[in-house]
Amino acid sequence: MYTNIPSQKTSSSSDATIQFFNNQKPTQIDNNVLVAMTGVLETRGWTTESAENISIAILIQAKKDGYNAMQILESIKGLAQSDLSVLVAEILNNNRYKTSSLGVIQNVIPVDNVKRNIIA
Repeated sequence: MYTNIPSQKTSSSSDATIQFFNNQKPTQIDNNVLVAMTGVLETRGWTTESAENISIAILIQAKKDGYNAMQILESIKGLAQSDLSVLVAEILNNNRYKTSSLGVIQNVIPVDNVKRNIIA
C-alpha cells in the first residue's frame, strides 16, 4: 500500500534486507551541517521539528546528487523566503511517491499588454 504517512517503526531481523530491496540504504549525515542547516531554517520561520526534517531531506538529496552540503547551506542563506519554499517543495517531491506532490502558490501578475485583453 502506497502512502505518504510515515509507518510505525518496528524492528526485526530482516530490516537490513527490506532496506536493501527498497533502495533505502542508510546515509550518513554530518551532524554539524545538520545543526547549522536546522538553525538557518528555524530563523526563516520553520518549527524545530519541520526544520530538522527538511534539513535531513536536503542533506540526503545533496549526498545522492554529489553536492557539497556547506555550499547548499550558503545558497539557502541567500534565498528569499518564496524561493526557499519552492526549493524545499521540489526536494520533498523528489522523495515522495508520484501519486501526490507538494506545491507553492505563486501570485502571477499579468503584464499590462495581456491585462488589457482580458474581459472581466
